Amino acid sequence: MCGICGSTDDPEARAVIAMNAAMTHRGPDDEGTHTDAGVGVSIGARRLSVIDVVGGHQPLANEDGTIWAALNGEIYNHPRLQELLRERGHELRTATDTEVLVHLYEEYGTGLVHALEGMFAFAIWDSRERRLLVGRDRFGEKPLFYSARDGGLAFASELTALAAGVALGGELDPAAVDDYFVYGYLPGERSILAGARQLPPGHLLTWEPGREPELSEYWRPPVPVAASDEPVDDLVGELRRLLEDSVRSRLIADVPLGVFLSGGVDSTLIAALAARESGAPIRTFTVGYDVGEVSEAEQARITAAEIGSEHHELTLPLAEVAAQVPAVLAALDQPLADQSLPAFHAIAEFAREDVTVAVGGEGADELFGGYPRYRWLARAEALGRHLPRPLAAVGARALQRSLPAGRAGRLANVVEPGDPVERHLQWVAGERLAVRQSLYGPRLRERRSVAALAAELEAIGSEPEHVAGRFMLLDQRHWLPGDVLVKADRASMLVSLEVRTPYLDHRLAEFAATISPDLHTAGKGKALLRRLLADLLPETSLRRPKTAFRVPVAAWLRGPLAATMREQVERGCACEEGWVDRDAATALLERHLRGEEDRSEVLWPLLAFGLWLDRLRGRDGA
Repeated sequence: MCGICGSTDDPEARAVIAMNAAMTHRGPDDEGTHTDAGVGVSIGARRLSVIDVVGGHQPLANEDGTIWAALNGEIYNHPRLQELLRERGHELRTATDTEVLVHLYEEYGTGLVHALEGMFAFAIWDSRERRLLVGRDRFGEKPLFYSARDGGLAFASELTALAAGVALGGELDPAAVDDYFVYGYLPGERSILAGARQLPPGHLLTWEPGREPELSEYWRPPVPVAASDEPVDDLVGELRRLLEDSVRSRLIADVPLGVFLSGGVDSTLIAALAARESGAPIRTFTVGYDVGEVSEAEQARITAAEIGSEHHELTLPLAEVAAQVPAVLAALDQPLADQSLPAFHAIAEFAREDVTVAVGGEGADELFGGYPRYRWLARAEALGRHLPRPLAAVGARALQRSLPAGRAGRLANVVEPGDPVERHLQWVAGERLAVRQSLYGPRLRERRSVAALAAELEAIGSEPEHVAGRFMLLDQRHWLPGDVLVKADRASMLVSLEVRTPYLDHRLAEFAATISPDLHTAGKGKALLRRLLADLLPETSLRRPKTAFRVPVAAWLRGPLAATMREQVERGCACEEGWVDRDAATALLERHLRGEEDRSEVLWPLLAFGLWLDRLRGRDGA
């Protein structure tokens, strides 16, 4: 696990050295640079030593020093690739996975990505062809930002690192800020800064002197089939084989390793398989809270006893939230409003005391149909085909009058006539969509309509015929890389911990796409994963469903974070610069503090954005 960077106009490596220094947290063990002075290309890396701790210094070259590579991430199938490369006559001088890149490039050129199974962002400099190749893994587990201007290219693993080597100017992209407030994250190719882009998952970027950088796609999450008729027992057997293989490959490390364990299906299944694969008791880590009712510590404790793990449990006290949460939100390279980010960071920091690598359960919900809205959106579409629109509208209004606000809104959304994509958008961003007109300041007056936002989503994942499959695919291409994997990467890398995700093995993803969404979403969702868990741990499979690193944000905002939130509304850069309307934000906050409404779905993104922007502007908003 590392951070990488580079520039095509850096003959003395000054920009690369500055970018490396800005991401020391990603690789505290080592750093290196390589410069081709004749062309002016420099690449660099910060290293968290995981594979071949002694011999894995980066950047790393082929036998004659004509091809150089830097890698962020892990190539899980590198032992097999090393065997194949030696059989073809290549001389490998280390045991590190980075070295396979230069030799695979010699064999296959840009086609090397098809041989890789892993999470990665890499850079390869070919001095013979004077070509720079930059690539990102299939799902976007590892980040990569770039800036292309005046015929040159610069890139880095984090936006703050890129800004340290390139004069980006600090101007925010209003469309990206709008994206952030709608979704709570930055999807797609936009970055929060106007002068930078994100390399999309499953893409390569090629630069040669005198030519514009060329972007090309090599993989994308496959379209789910509408129906499948293979026996369920056979599917569960194949799932077990693929998942066991994926877990096994992600346990390879030359440093201590552990497993994040919550009380739900995803992490329990990974922990159970890891325990069977390991020759010694695995280490498991769980976070809980001393307020609210969302802690899964007790469930994780039971699972740990069943699999015989060496269990470690962290309670995140309310008293520490005021200091810890603002610091984490401000430290990100671009804002992220995922409420579970502080919990993820806390458990990562806790685990880092004992391990360097942790295995998590990210991706299971998106690939195997875990989110309840997949089922509800499919039901809404089916209902719309059979219920007359006037009757549906009357029913929606009746639900809103008769049920509690949160539940009524969800059920009314199902009954109310509407376009499936707009319904999805209302479901995932409803409260924030509703307040945009009043909450946005003058810098965001030219916001996109709901119809325009829905059209953008439609273009990303409209291929599947099945409604649930459509939104599973959309989440794999939008929510998963934009939020879930960003959270996992940044929260863990801030404390120099590597997080691996067995569910995102591309062979497992391609298998999941061959199964009907009806089967995936049957019952409580993740039907195949539940069947497999029942085979492995029958008692565990009967326990309550996962609550997924949920945190008591409403209580935090009324308690330890109230002063920080008020400070943001009264004096933060977000309001001062005109991104947020101070009066509207103050009114929302006051209603929340008085307990009249729970407005945490709106206030939390404001807090995260404001703290991030204050830090960008040189204020100590945290």
